[in-house]
Amino acid sequence: MSILYVDHEINNLNSFKATFRRDAEIYLAESTEEGLKILGENKIDVIFADHQMPDMTGLEFLTLASNQYPSSIRVLLTGNAYTDEFKRAAGKGYFHSYVNKPWDEQQLRKLMISNLR
Repeated sequence: MSILYVDHEINNLNSFKATFRRDAEIYLAESTEEGLKILGENKIDVIFADHQMPDMTGLEFLTLASNQYPSSIRVLLTGNAYTDEFKRAAGKGYFHSYVNKPWDEQQLRKLMISNLR
């Protein structure tokens, strides 16, 4: 399994990699631009994207990813409340799951396992 995690906070990226490095091949991106580059160069099974990114939102990033890489499982991570905008985007298939930050390791593991079966 290959996972891309996009987040501008380096501590979150390091924590994610340390937590899941034994479970999957982990790719990290500090920007959505870097995330798109990684997607273009690798087959990614699961994409996690922080919503509060500086150049484009995680939702915008996952919308692009859903069009270009529709077979990937896409998960939005955010500290914000689940808004009507998120509900509409989920209904259109732009992302499959939503996780509140700070994320819980067991919740992410269950998401990975259930979505890849």
